[in-house]
Order: sequence, then structure tokens, then C-alpha cells
Amino acid sequence: MPKRPCAIAFTPDQAMIICGDKFGDVYALPLFCSDSRKEDLSHVKADEAAQECHTTNDSFVPSATLRTVHTQRNQEALRHQQNLRNKKTSKNAVNFERELLFGHVSLLTDLICVSIPRTTFANPQDRTYIISADRDEHIRVSRGMPQAHIIEGYCLSHTQFVSRLCIPSWNPQLLISGGGDDYLLIWEWLSNRVLHKIDLRKLIVDYVERQCSSRNVQEGESEVAAADVHWNGAIAVSEIFAIEAKAAAGELRRQVAVVCEGVPAIFFFDFCEDRRMLHSGTRTTDAAVIALALSSDHNRIAYAVGVSQGILSHSDSTWDDESPNGTSIGILEYDALKESWEKHDGLVNTINSAVRSISTAMDGTMGAQAKLQGSESFLNSLETLRKKGQDEYDLI
Repeated sequence: MPKRPCAIAFTPDQAMIICGDKFGDVYALPLFCSDSRKEDLSHVKADEAAQECHTTNDSFVPSATLRTVHTQRNQEALRHQQNLRNKKTSKNAVNFERELLFGHVSLLTDLICVSIPRTTFANPQDRTYIISADRDEHIRVSRGMPQAHIIEGYCLSHTQFVSRLCIPSWNPQLLISGGGDDYLLIWEWLSNRVLHKIDLRKLIVDYVERQCSSRNVQEGESEVAAADVHWNGAIAVSEIFAIEAKAAAGELRRQVAVVCEGVPAIFFFDFCEDRRMLHSGTRTTDAAVIALALSSDHNRIAYAVGVSQGILSHSDSTWDDESPNGTSIGILEYDALKESWEKHDGLVNTINSAVRSISTAMDGTMGAQAKLQGSESFLNSLETLRKKGQDEYDLI
């Protein structure tokens, strides 16, 4: 891609890839490119290379000279222009089929494709939409291809960046969004209406306090305990997953799993019939969760945790602080009898032993401590989306 991709999604028919980049542009790419199209693209690539060569020969020549420029600042600017003239720029031509659909003015963070059945008999085909979010608190609802340039509306109730979008499979007309705010929002996105707001800050603060009290932290040591759970007081939602787990009676239990950056826990919410979410439980992880994945039957959750100095303070930690790798894997399996998510230790040990052997082979000369310090900002990057000048949160 010309710019770094930051979000991808498939169209409902699984034929196209919708890709958004950091500059806010959204492209459509075919999953498979035909042979005739590949041949056409090869000719286009040759034409672009010839055009680039012609452009290089006719490069820009500044009209000013050192005789006409007198101030020191302007002379430095002129030398900079002359250096740019002599510098050869290499441009990689795009050699695959792609179509620009639309763009955001701000940095794009997430996007989703959804299909809604039509209610009219005259046109029974489903209507597709592309829902995208950006750093400027916007959630844009656009039509699907080939009318993606048409904006159906905006969902505007966030006051900070929007980092994650989720549409429940059981009700595609609802949208769950989260980001740098203290809350999650449930939308009826076709009408741009907020249905429910879930307070995340109170939930995380209560969790941190319970962790502190469970470790018998004495008065005056709260700052150390807060560092153990690795939360600086700012909220950045990193994952939202809609789950339909099979209960004991064969019914489906509809839940939503939420992960916040820097918080070593997965928060579960029950999705009620009145389109509201109620907190049903919290599963503590070994460290802050950096990625989440759901099995096809929705009965298992795989998560990756990042390891940093002092963060592994739980007794059931699988890796210690001297681990050569910065991550480890955990598995949660839904227990229909207990109606809760339990750790799958056998599968976890198998996966982590394989990952550890690979990381040991790739260890090289860099020490483990240097790796952990360097990966800390890389694994927890959502907070950089928060705009400068905003009031910073105090440590708990």
C-alpha cells in the first residue's frame, strides 16, 4: 500500500477487501486479481516508470540565486531547494488493482462493513454500509460500493478519539464504539442515535481497588499497586468483541468482551433484550492484553499479553520477568455449567512453550530488559492518539 494500513475489513460477499490507511483514505482491493487485470497493471507500471523518469529529467530549478538572496535565512532556504533538486526520489508504483472509496480529514482508526436487509419487495437485495472512525471523535456511516462516497450520517457523541467499532452479529443495526472516553456507547447507527452509555472508568477503578486490597497493600503503597496493574488513569479501548457462547440448555448467551490498553483484565458484559449492556464479570490476565481473538464457535477466546518490568505480579503467571519474549498467550474457554470463562491451562502451556522456543532462537544479542523497555510504547500505542493539550489523568 502507498501508506501504512491501519484497518481492514471484508465486504459481506467476501469478494473485496476494504482497507484504510493512517492518512484517512479508504481503498477497495479485490481478494483475487484476474490475469487480464494483472497484464493491464504491468503496462500501467511501465508507463508510470517512464513518466517518473521524464519528471526527474525536468526537475524543478529555483529561479533565485545567491546574488539575489541576501538574508542568512533565505540563503539557507535556497541551499535546501538546490539540495532537493540534486536528490533523486524513488517512487514505488502501485502494481495491483485498487479503488479509492472515500477519505477522512483526520487519522483513520477503525472500519467495519455491514449488510442490512431491505424491507421493500421491489429491491430485495441487501444494502451494504461502511462505518469508519477517526481520531477526531467522528464515526462516519457511508454507503457501500459503488456509492461509498455518499455519506448517510455521522454518529457524534464521543469527546475523544474512537479506536474500536463492533457490530453484534445478532443485531447488525446496533453499533458498539469505544476509544479515549470514559465510556462505551451503543448506537442505533442508521438513525445516529445513542441507546446506552456504559461507564468504563468506574469499572476499571473498582477493579484496581480490588487488586490493591487483595494484595494486602498498606496505606501509602497505592502508587506501587497501581503500577503493578499498569494503568496510568487514561482509558483507551483496544478491543471490543461480540460473543454468542452456548449455554447449558443449548441457548446462546450474548456477551460483549472489552479490553482497555494497559489494564490486565478482560471485561465481560451481558447484552440484554432492551439493547443495554450490564457488567457480568472480569477475568484477570497475567499482564495487559494487547490482542484478542475469538474462535468460530465463540466458545474460546485467545489473548496475547505484553510483558514489562514489574507487571507480572499475579501468582498464576506463566512467564517470569526474565522471559526472552515480550508476549505470552492465554486461552479462556466458556464453561456452560458455571456460566463463566475459565482458563484452558493445557492448551496455554503448549502454545507458550512453542512461542518461547521461537523467541529464544531469535533472541540475538539484545538483552531481555532492553527488549521489554523498547516494546512497551510499541505495544501500547493508542494513547498517542489523544490530542496534545488535553488534561492528563492523575495516577490512581
